[in-house]
Parts: sequence; structure tokens; C-alpha cells
Amino acid sequence: MRPTRLSPCMFYRRIVCQSPRSRSQRAISSLSHFAEVANRSSSKHQIYRSLSQDPFVNLSIEQYLLQKTPEDSNVLFLYVNRPCVVIGRNQNPWLETNLGSLAKHGSPEQATTSSTTPIDNVLYVRRHSGGGAVFHDGGNLNYSVICPRDVFTRDRHAEMVARALQRIGAVNAKVNERHDIVLTQQPKEKAARQTATAGSQDPPPDEAVIPQALKISGSAFKLTRSRALHHGTCLLDSPNVHNLGAFLRSPARPYILAKGVGSVRSPVGNVSSALSGPFSIEAVISSIIDEFSRLYQTGDKVLAQTKDSPQQDEQLRVGDDWVAGTVGEALVREIPDIQTITSMLQSLDFKFLQTPEFTFSTFPTEADPRDRPPLPSSLPHSTKISIRAKKGSIVETSISTSSDAEIAKQQESQSQQLLNGKNLHEMDRQAWNDVLQTVVSIDDGLLEPTEQVVELVTDFVCHKFGVSV
Repeated sequence: MRPTRLSPCMFYRRIVCQSPRSRSQRAISSLSHFAEVANRSSSKHQIYRSLSQDPFVNLSIEQYLLQKTPEDSNVLFLYVNRPCVVIGRNQNPWLETNLGSLAKHGSPEQATTSSTTPIDNVLYVRRHSGGGAVFHDGGNLNYSVICPRDVFTRDRHAEMVARALQRIGAVNAKVNERHDIVLTQQPKEKAARQTATAGSQDPPPDEAVIPQALKISGSAFKLTRSRALHHGTCLLDSPNVHNLGAFLRSPARPYILAKGVGSVRSPVGNVSSALSGPFSIEAVISSIIDEFSRLYQTGDKVLAQTKDSPQQDEQLRVGDDWVAGTVGEALVREIPDIQTITSMLQSLDFKFLQTPEFTFSTFPTEADPRDRPPLPSSLPHSTKISIRAKKGSIVETSISTSSDAEIAKQQESQSQQLLNGKNLHEMDRQAWNDVLQTVVSIDDGLLEPTEQVVELVTDFVCHKFGVSV
């Protein structure tokens, strides 16, 4: 028999009767009533911490809070994800990530196990909001603020987090013109500190000796008719700060012309490197909660209850106009809307078929006249590859290896016929090999054996598109 569903009023009366305290004081709620109290019109102030490290779960809870919480409420949601690369809604995974590295470090066999080393089990995730690609791990805190749209500005919550970092000793934390939080540095200390503590997302080589701020937090936004979501990362003490390029540097980048939003590459660093004393992630979390409470005047009761909330069990504490506590994966099982969002985020359709139109070309074109890196010398010197994809599906292809114009034209036609309509993410190595076998074999004047050329071209294509071997 299904349990009786409680209305918000019925639920509130029940938990108050179970507590000896007065109605105006705090009460403890089972997590099964999350939907009732989160959606309750009187829940003006809401603060949650997630116990889950699953990025799909945390982004789903976040999206649910954006959709369901009262229009005039203010919500803070804090979570830490296991290693993953998260791209914006309008980004291109073949451009923004190294899918080959992700496939190697995030195999299906690993997907349900916890990470035992910092760089194992790296997932690929597409989120609902815009913005650029970021790397998450256990040393990166994610903060999310949902508020009425009419009070939202792009710097409002970044400034909130910067103040929180300053309070724990990162006095050089500030918000720059791109709405990022950075650690400013003095010229005399910059070279030594950046060498010792900073990683990089492809900084220009000639800037290695120029004093510059280290990015510790990037932001993304999602606006609805009445609500605004601002979520950001905060590199606190990541052990992978030197390894970000391994997952965020696509081997296909020099060949791709893409619509959509591109990421801006910046030198990055850890907050812990800016502190003279010991570092504690709990101190950062506590400071952010303090600043959120000041900004939105949540009152002492919700602030105290948030800091007193249990850190091991999913549990809520509820007052007249507030909700605070810890949440996690149980919400996916208990709330169908969150389960639906999680399933969508995990689907290959959402991960890949949301990709804006792009063109991969090994040679300059009128639309993209950039010089290209030279192709491997092992390939026939006349090799040309051009692929245009829309929504992750191939719509136009031109692949040829022959130096004979007529044969090359036949190869291009054959490649178009074989690849048109194929979903790019579904093309594994065998599929590419089969297509290229047919295309290359049209040229019977090859100096090298056909099989060898097919293998070499397959290697090249699979490497650029992140196809695991």
C-alpha cells in the first residue's frame, strides 16, 4: 500500500507536535518530506548541503530547486562532485573536452564505484546552464544560489563568495570583469607562487612570466521568467590543479569551427595556496553560509540550524519561514521529478545531441581560413577530411586520400553516402574503420597497402574525436 501523501500543513503540524519546542522554533523533518517543505510558500530561506558526490544527482537537485522553490525565496545549495568535466548547455564536447582521456579514466566498469585516486573515474557531464567547461573533483566546492530574478546581478553572488574567502584569509580574492573570482598577486611573488601552486587551462606561453591573477572560481547562469540561478566552482585544494589540461584540452581544437559558447582558458590556482595557516573546506563552507545569511537576512535561527545540521545523514530542519539541512541520492529515489532530471542528464542524447553545429576540417576553408597543424607524415600527403555536424549528427562529409582529382571526388561522394545521418558519438573505432576501408579502397593507385592507410586514417580520426581504441 502506498503511504499517505502529506500536505505541507499536515506535515508541519505533525513535526511540531513531535517536538517540545514552540511553533516559532526549529523542527526536524524526515527527508521524505523534502518536496513539501522546499515548495512550501513560506519557505523564504533555504540552505542545503549535498552528501552525494554524483554530479548528475547534484545538478538534478539544483534544477529541481530552481523549478519548484517559491518565486520569492532565496536558496543556497553547496556540493562537492567526484572527478568530472562539466560543460555548458550550448557547448561542444569534441571541442571543449578530451573525450579520449575521459573514456580512458571513466569506463562503464568504474562508473558505479567511488574514486580511490584523485584522477580516476572522470565523468563527462552537460549541465542546463550556459558558461564554459570546468573540471570538478574533491578539492573543488560548488556553490549555487537561486533567487528572485529582480534582485539578481551577475556579480552579486561571486562577490558573496569572494567576501567569504577573504574572511578565512584569502585576502587577495576578488571578482574580475568576467565575473570570475581570482587571486590577485604582486609581481615579486607571482613567478614563484604560480610555478609552485598553479595549474593551467592552456595559458598563452608568453604570459608565463607576466604577473596575472589566478582563476579560482568560474560562474554560469540560468534565468527563468521569475527566477535566477547562479552557480560556480571554487578551487579550494584540488590535487589535480596541474592536470586540468589532460581533460580540457581537445586534440580536435585546431580543426574545429563551432557555433555555441567557447571556454576562455585561464591560469588557475587553489585557494589553499593563498593561506598562511591551515586550510579547511568546512571553514570555507561555514563562511559562505554566513555571507549568504547576511546578504539575504535569513536570521540567526536558520544560520544556527544550518551549522548544527548533521553531516553524515540526509536530514532537514524546518522553521516557519526556512528550511536547512543535508540532502543526497535518496531524493532521486523518492522524488520522481528529480529522478526524471537525473535520467535526462545521464542520457547520451542530452550529452551529445544538444551540441550546436560545427565543422571539423583538416585544411583551411573560406569559412575557417586558419592554418592547420600538419597531418602525420605517415598519412598520404593528399589526405583531406571535412565533417559538418548539427545536433551531434553528421550532415555533410568529405573524406579523400587520393591525389587524383577524379578519384578524390568519388571518395568524397562515398564518404558522404556512408556517414550522412550518423550520430558522431555512436561511431566507434570499428565503424570508422569500416567506412574508411570502403573510401580508401576506391583508390587503387596507392603506394602503401590499403589496410595500412585505412589503419592510419582511422587512428587519426579516432584520436581527434576521442574514440577509445
